[in-house]
Amino acid sequence: MSKLIFANLSRLKRDKALWIVAAAMFVLSVFSMINNGQHSDPDSVNNISRLNDVYFNLLPMIGFFYSVFISLFLGTEYSDGTIRNKIMIGHSRSSIYLSNFAVCMSGTFLIYIAMLLGSGVGICYFGMWQGTAGDFIAYLLTGLFITVALTAILTMISMLSTNKAITVVISIVISILLLMISSSLYNVLQEPEFTREFVSMSADGQVEFGPEIANPAYVSGWERKVDEWLVNFLPTGQSVLLANNEIRFPLNIIYSFIVTFIVTSAGVFAFRKKDLK
Repeated sequence: MSKLIFANLSRLKRDKALWIVAAAMFVLSVFSMINNGQHSDPDSVNNISRLNDVYFNLLPMIGFFYSVFISLFLGTEYSDGTIRNKIMIGHSRSSIYLSNFAVCMSGTFLIYIAMLLGSGVGICYFGMWQGTAGDFIAYLLTGLFITVALTAILTMISMLSTNKAITVVISIVISILLLMISSSLYNVLQEPEFTREFVSMSADGQVEFGPEIANPAYVSGWERKVDEWLVNFLPTGQSVLLANNEIRFPLNIIYSFIVTFIVTSAGVFAFRKKDLK
């Protein structure tokens, strides 16, 4: 399998899609930090004053960038007939799948690093990360394992779809759909258990609050536990939590490992049974 990895790494270094996607991620991260810094209002109640509040803001959408790179990179394997050639010269399907997964991880790690480097511009506006080095490393590792889990999902999709154009579309749609589901679940969990019946302004400018009432949008019981588990289990849910400084370390890493193991095992099994024609 090492020969396959080295051969793919050689192709990866020349892959235009990877460098374009990584550059786009870097530029977007820089722009996001500049925009947050320039629009930071010290007099605002919701003012962003710490690097912690914005450093991982783009992580929830990074799956889109991963999907573009992986689908194009692995889609070429089918369009150029590379996979069939590898099988014909004696490589096993399992080694082909796992080597592609490993090389795709190298590419997604580069994109992840591009985001981190671009977000570093925020130091100019907000200063250094506030907290211990251990906290920052925990966030970095959580983001790294989110990357591994997303790579596993997108690799499986790309390895089981032989049409390059369809693979690109499916990968992008799946990454967006997972993010939408995770974001919706997270927003539901943010609903308070109680709300005010009304909020009004008196004649002398004082804010008056009505009595507390039960919030019909609040989710409780087993449904809340399921929603919380899904947000913590899904890699896109973890990315939303990370962007909001709410990770559960090392539980999130364990969940990412489980997702990676299950998806990769299922992908290898399906690829071994797949008719490549």
